Amino acid sequence: MIDDYLLEALVAFAKYGTLSATAEHLMVTQPTVTRGMQKLEDELGVTLFKRTPNRISLTETGQLAAKEAEKLLEAKQAFIEHIQDFEKHSGKIRLGSVAPGPLYIAEDVASEHISIDNDLLSENDVITKLLSQDYQLIFTHQEIQTDDIESLYVGTESLRVNSDAMVVPANKTETTL
Repeated sequence: MIDDYLLEALVAFAKYGTLSATAEHLMVTQPTVTRGMQKLEDELGVTLFKRTPNRISLTETGQLAAKEAEKLLEAKQAFIEHIQDFEKHSGKIRLGSVAPGPLYIAEDVASEHISIDNDLLSENDVITKLLSQDYQLIFTHQEIQTDDIESLYVGTESLRVNSDAMVVPANKTETTL
């Protein structure tokens, strides 16, 4: 199994182009990077670098390996975050809303398996929050149409404003807020 630090060094070399810049970025010595690159070539059984007396560069195979290593490291990080998010919300449904009304009703029917977030969400954050599994249910004003999110109409919310006769708009039939 190839160690992550070897893949990280390969990706850094592809980005920075020199062993010294790679070593500086990784905060290790240049000989450490050199040994790591040789070890990676040995483990893969391919030539990743073209070596000349004063220069080292990636071969075509090395360029492909660097791109694939970057994808692999990103996938590993996404895997870790996904599993941690699942554990964080395991057994509980986290509920949010962009308007206060649904939260009042939800609090009346909530059980120990429902976590209600009383902070209102922005309409712009709804899809991101659902896809990242920060929330499992969000009440919004608009239908969401994606392949990954199910959107259902559950009703409308009416807002009312009460004011006394001393307030200027009280004698008007219509007020815009």
